[in-house]
Amino acid sequence: MAEDLISSLYPPPPIFYRYFTEENREKYEQLDNTEDLQGELKFFKPPTPPTGEYYKGYGNIWSFEDKLPGLEAMGFKQLYKDEVNDLNNSNLKIEELHKLVKSLLSNYVELLGIMSINPKEFSDKVEDLKTIIININHILNSYRPHQSRESLIMLLKNQITNKNNEITTIDNTIKDVKTNIEKLIDYNLVKVSNDDEKTNDNDIIDNILNKLHS
Repeated sequence: MAEDLISSLYPPPPIFYRYFTEENREKYEQLDNTEDLQGELKFFKPPTPPTGEYYKGYGNIWSFEDKLPGLEAMGFKQLYKDEVNDLNNSNLKIEELHKLVKSLLSNYVELLGIMSINPKEFSDKVEDLKTIIININHILNSYRPHQSRESLIMLLKNQITNKNNEITTIDNTIKDVKTNIEKLIDYNLVKVSNDDEKTNDNDIIDNILNKLHS
């Protein structure tokens, strides 16, 4: 029952999550020996790592080692060389893909001939086509790690480009604001200077008029 819950597609939360309370945590931290725990406190001890090569979870079987499993391990016939599984052997992958595509076209033509002569014998040729397509798909899937790295690199480069563009826009805006502020300062200085000159001229005229009247 427990294994069915773990391996189901949408398993419910484990019932022991309710035991992780502050009170139980304080009790666990005060213990000197955490080997033989009983009751609710036994769930505070981390479980031992699972053994084996595979584990069940969320409706699927997963491998502990993050790698693409071989075709024979999945129960299919492998038509290409074992060296193709090497991630760094790109040229050999391309050669084998060309061979498999040619074989796929050849078997398809043979299937058309069988369908025109004796349609009842089509099943074997359809199985051959399925095997070839599975082999092609498996080789293409071996490029997934490389595709993921390149996609991540492209995403990071785009983010860097966008950030640099934003920085350039901000710098240009700052320059425009500084230029406008400097223009305003210059204008105000000129205006104040002109006002001072007008005030001095008025004082001189007033002084002359006062002397004449006296």
